[in-house]
Amino acid sequence: MCSRLPVAVRIAALLLVADGSRAEEIEPFKLTGVDGYVTLQYVQDEQTTDQPAAARSRQAQSGFRNEIFVMTHSYIYHPNLMPLDLGGGPILHSESFTGDTGAERARGALYNLTARATLLRDKPYTGAVFFSHLNPTVSVAPGQVLTQENTRYGFDFSLLAAASPVPVQAGFVRSHSQGRGADRLVDDRSDQFNLSASRSYGALGSTNVQYQTGHQASQSGSQNLPIQSSTASNHAVNVDTRLQFGDNRQYDLANLIGFTTQSYALGAGALPELKDGRFMLDLRARHSDKLHSHGSYNYGHSTQGDLDSVTQAASAGLSYWPMTGLETNLGVRGDNNQTRQFVAQSHGVDGSVRYEQPLPIGVGQVGYGVRYDSRAQQAQSSQTSILGERITLSGVATIALTHSHVVAGTPVVSNAGRTQIFVAGIDYLLTVVGNETRVQRLIGGRILDGESLLVDYAYDVGGTYAYNQIDQTLSLNWNLSRYANGYFRYFTSAPRLASGSPSFPLNDVRSSTYGLRADLPFNPGLAITIGGGIEFENRHETVSPYQRMADDLYIQTDEPLFGLGNLRASLRRSRIDYAVAAQNSDVRGYELRYWSRHWFGIDLTAAISAERDDAGLIPRHRSDGTIGVQWQERKFTLSSSLIRTREIQAGVERNRTTFQFLAKRDF
Repeated sequence: MCSRLPVAVRIAALLLVADGSRAEEIEPFKLTGVDGYVTLQYVQDEQTTDQPAAARSRQAQSGFRNEIFVMTHSYIYHPNLMPLDLGGGPILHSESFTGDTGAERARGALYNLTARATLLRDKPYTGAVFFSHLNPTVSVAPGQVLTQENTRYGFDFSLLAAASPVPVQAGFVRSHSQGRGADRLVDDRSDQFNLSASRSYGALGSTNVQYQTGHQASQSGSQNLPIQSSTASNHAVNVDTRLQFGDNRQYDLANLIGFTTQSYALGAGALPELKDGRFMLDLRARHSDKLHSHGSYNYGHSTQGDLDSVTQAASAGLSYWPMTGLETNLGVRGDNNQTRQFVAQSHGVDGSVRYEQPLPIGVGQVGYGVRYDSRAQQAQSSQTSILGERITLSGVATIALTHSHVVAGTPVVSNAGRTQIFVAGIDYLLTVVGNETRVQRLIGGRILDGESLLVDYAYDVGGTYAYNQIDQTLSLNWNLSRYANGYFRYFTSAPRLASGSPSFPLNDVRSSTYGLRADLPFNPGLAITIGGGIEFENRHETVSPYQRMADDLYIQTDEPLFGLGNLRASLRRSRIDYAVAAQNSDVRGYELRYWSRHWFGIDLTAAISAERDDAGLIPRHRSDGTIGVQWQERKFTLSSSLIRTREIQAGVERNRTTFQFLAKRDF
């Protein structure tokens, strides 16, 4: 058989054996292994929404999937010459969608297919081509699933150190994802190319250079809101150098250089192209066991339309441990920020000391820190803008935007692909607390629980002024044992205007925080732990003073109860009272969780939780219940889950129920 093989292939295969590869029979094709699985899956997802003065809205999705997948492993001529991994199989499915606008059904056959061919595996010059077409059922939010079709193909190539003084890796991937759920559409395309090269300097360190370019097109979003097509292109070059030198390798040097461009096209319009360049140099030294030092410099230049900023920052510091239990730190810093709207310079020093001392009962710790800043600003405009600040809204928790003093009416919230712009008061709520502007998801809207969003907004730069500020922090901590500790923190911030007249007041702060935490194990015939904590904070400040109280209590079993499973029950409360009652919050919640492992061969988890906030402008309530069961016997697995979620907010009630069942046999 071997005599009929092409001469070049026989020579390559013989070289693979001669250089130490394990001897295998050279054949045109050889199958080395087969594995796979058979599954039967059922999914039901139903959501109802009740709103004041509106009819009930309902979306439902259900479907069966029967899937067979077989993966083969083989090679051509030699296992290190061209290994092949080829797999796939049919999917028989039946799905139905029901919504306010009608019902649809879909049934038929889909398929999974995945293939990968690797050339010269385990050699310093190796590459692969791959293709996959998969149809998974994916979760896009708690209690919400959709069937998705993912097509992905590309190649990768590596030229490693043994064949090149500069190892190189390259790869290209093209992907397309489509899917539909009860109220969500997915249609995303992307091309991604990566090229990287590295240079090693032996024990001194290495440098890595990476180039990335990508193009994305999206038409994804909620079916209940208009969807516009968007495209995004990005290019990035990064150089990362890490060095370690000195007689005892006591010096660490890091240097990062990066340049990025990004552009968005939205329907018939476009956003200004973003160009961003960064340079960072960081040096750290260990002069002895008691003395360490560090220094860093950062430079950044970013332009996007009318926005143009240059930032420079430098800092240096020392850490010194003169005796056991005593730590001291000293630092200096300065920065300069220039934009078309304002120019600001600041410099300052800071220091801290921390001491730990064993006591007759437990261990005591005391710490003190002080920070001095001097800042001067010259403003050419009253405000500046932010494009594409990324936030994630989970549940109905509020997220504060990065910059304070946001100009009213300017925030625009869109999804991560910018295919949809959400509506304030319907999809999300904006609240102003002191200097902060906070974003909150509304349950009656189109924002998914846990969805990543982009926010564009303008903020007040503050005018032309200068001030000096001293911050001080005193902390006391008493560890009574490894099970309990008490603590106290006192913080003051005292800004003093030196010149000019800012457009907003400087914030003078005095804050006291104290609390107690305990986690106590008991064994009254069964090992359990009882724990909890309580914390109070009284914050006096110019802008938005408040009082805060938080406490929690839990009990859990540390070994199975009656040999069946473990339990955990918990209560919690967090209350914040502001000067304006509409800004208050009073969050109360509980959770009861049970889990067992291998009880009659079954793994079982069950949980019930609830949380409500009856204070503030919009009272809210949320409850969740989940049950999950799994049974496995050798290569056969049965699993099912039931998720029930209920949310009430501002007169809107949303209920979602999701049930999934899966039977799987591996072979």
